[in-house]
Amino acid sequence: MNLKSIGIMALLLVVISLIYNTVGIGITTLILAIIFLIQAVLFSIKTEYYDKFLSFMNPRLYSAYNEKGSDFINKKRRMQIICYYILSVVTGFNAFIQIRLMTKIDTRYVFSLREFLAFALGTLGIIFLIDYISILALKKSKTANEDLVWNIIIGIVLAIILIGFVSFDILNLIF
Repeated sequence: MNLKSIGIMALLLVVISLIYNTVGIGITTLILAIIFLIQAVLFSIKTEYYDKFLSFMNPRLYSAYNEKGSDFINKKRRMQIICYYILSVVTGFNAFIQIRLMTKIDTRYVFSLREFLAFALGTLGIIFLIDYISILALKKSKTANEDLVWNIIIGIVLAIILIGFVSFDILNLIF
C-alpha cells in the first residue's frame, strides 16, 4: 500500500463516519452495499477496471501478480468479483435489518467516535498485516490455485480476527 491509497482510505473513513453520524448505521451500510455491488459489476464488465483499481490501491501486490503472470491475476480478479457480490448481498441484508431496527429503536449512535476510530485503526493494522502476508504467500505459490487457497485461508483468518475484535469490544461494553 502506498501513501496515496492510505490517504484515500483515511478520507473514506472520515466520509463514512460523517454519514454514519448523520443518517445512521442502516443507511450508511446500505450505501456501502450499493458501492460494493457497483464495484463488482464494473470489475465483471471490464478487466481493466480491476487492474487499475488493484494497481492504484496496492501497487506492490499488483506488481507481484504481474510478475507471476496473467493466470494469477485472472484468478485473483474472479475471486474478488465473487467476494464483492457476496459482500454486497450480506451488507445489503444487514442494512435492511438495521433500517428496520431504526424504526423501532434509536440505533443512530450505536458506537461512539472513539470506538469507531479504535475499530477502524485496528482494522487498518490488520489490513497491513494481511497485505504483507498475502504478498509473501503469492511469492511462495507455484500455481494460481495454490495462491487462491492461501487467499481463502487469509480471508478466514481475517474474519475470525475481526469477529473476535468486535466481540471483545461488545463484551467490554456489557461488563
